[in-house]
Amino acid sequence: MPAAVPNARVLSAEHGASVADRLAAYLPASLAAEGAASIDGAAIVVDAPGGGALELAELLHGAGAAAWVEGERLVVSATRSSLSLAASRAAGAAGELAAELVRAFDSDRTPARRLRTRDLSLDLSERARVMGILNVTPDSFFDHGRYNDVDRARARAAEMVALGADIIDVGGQSYSALNLQIASEEEAARVVPVVRALVRDELGVPLSIDTFRAGVAERALDAGAHLINDCSGLSDDRLAEVVAAADAALVVMHLRGRLNIRDAAYPYDDALGEILDYLREGTERAVLAGIGRDSIAVDPGLEFGKEPRTDLEILERFGDLRSLGYPILFAASRKSFIGQVFDLPASELLVPSLASAAIGIAAGARLVRVHDVAETVAVARMLAAVRSENRSHLVVAARR
Repeated sequence: MPAAVPNARVLSAEHGASVADRLAAYLPASLAAEGAASIDGAAIVVDAPGGGALELAELLHGAGAAAWVEGERLVVSATRSSLSLAASRAAGAAGELAAELVRAFDSDRTPARRLRTRDLSLDLSERARVMGILNVTPDSFFDHGRYNDVDRARARAAEMVALGADIIDVGGQSYSALNLQIASEEEAARVVPVVRALVRDELGVPLSIDTFRAGVAERALDAGAHLINDCSGLSDDRLAEVVAAADAALVVMHLRGRLNIRDAAYPYDDALGEILDYLREGTERAVLAGIGRDSIAVDPGLEFGKEPRTDLEILERFGDLRSLGYPILFAASRKSFIGQVFDLPASELLVPSLASAAIGIAAGARLVRVHDVAETVAVARMLAAVRSENRSHLVVAARR
């Protein structure tokens, strides 16, 4: 396990929330209002900041920022220039903490622009990229085993690429609490032949494998897969090493509890704070194992060890995840927490799933894992079209 590092996170202020609203969760109301009014900058929180917090708070005040040490937490309202000035004056633990604040600020403002997956790279600068779900299980909650055959899986993968999918995510194990975990050999037997066939088909997009097992990942990577989408948060100690050895990419997901087991309740004191700390630790483990930082993405794990209200809180504050500095994977397609909000089955959740994807993309997600490829590609393209940096070279059709 890597040593614990202070983990700064920029509090996003989307969906009508103000900086004061976000600060109010961490400060008394009067201080939150003071912090929001004193400076037109970012609100940043660091849990367990260490011994340099008080010193850095004073330096930040001297640089024109607002900063408070509240219990085991450093809360800051600052611009980039005030952070840089404080960092230039800080040394030792305060200097390391200041560097972490600058890193979080820059990560929030400048998202990762690509994800390298072995010999293929995904350009994330223009728009979010769509990951098409290809479940090759007999017990998929949505596909119901429709692609549990190599030829049908090949046809579906080709269809999704034609519809605009930028990645194909092959899964051989359902993680629903309604289904039991299968043996590693059975999972590999489902996944590896499909990977081999898709490699032969030369689809031209990265192949992702949805697995938490190092053994399955190793065989799939040997067969030509490019990315491992791990829903367990690196529960298998060997997984990161296997991915590094193949020079492949990895998605690190947050998970509370265990796969295929649903606990009675999942309470959080500060959901986004806990999720970001978990993902920071997991990504540092992946880097120490030898995976390049440009080959790592993160996923907050919507519905995995969460209650519906927590999932909705994650959607509201999704932009906080930008502080990690990695591409963010958004995965909410037809999930049951959306069904619980609308009291509808998965088959009737297309529109709210697309709305959820739009929320995630607008907040910074650059990978979107979905069942409905064409519709999500349209959402991603529309959101990209309104960005100022894209409008100048947008090709617009003639008026009809």
